[in-house]
Amino acid sequence: MEEILGILVPFSTAVLIVLIVFIAKILRDKSRNEVIMKAIENGKELPQEFFTPYEKVKKEVKERDPLKDSLITLGLGIGLTLALYFFLGLKFAAFGLIPLFVGLGQLTAYFVNKKKDKTV
Repeated sequence: MEEILGILVPFSTAVLIVLIVFIAKILRDKSRNEVIMKAIENGKELPQEFFTPYEKVKKEVKERDPLKDSLITLGLGIGLTLALYFFLGLKFAAFGLIPLFVGLGQLTAYFVNKKKDKTV
């Protein structure tokens, strides 16, 4: 029985995640359509921004700073490495190096792109 659960749980989790995302999208669209219907019933005009696709609005609102993201990842890596080293030992501290090196890669990419933007 445990062998079957070991196989079924990861697959069912993946299906469940896709299902939750799909249901959330349907509910968001349904509530948006209800707002449109109520506005039509009451004779109100909705602003033009209301009809822009949700993904486009989400991209416009979420402008990220790559320098800030890289420094946060670096800090997370350093903190995780130190915490794992002090509490669990050197073997486990190596797992904290993963976000540390990801942050270093992001920081390197930031400075390379910054220099490239200046030369263009």
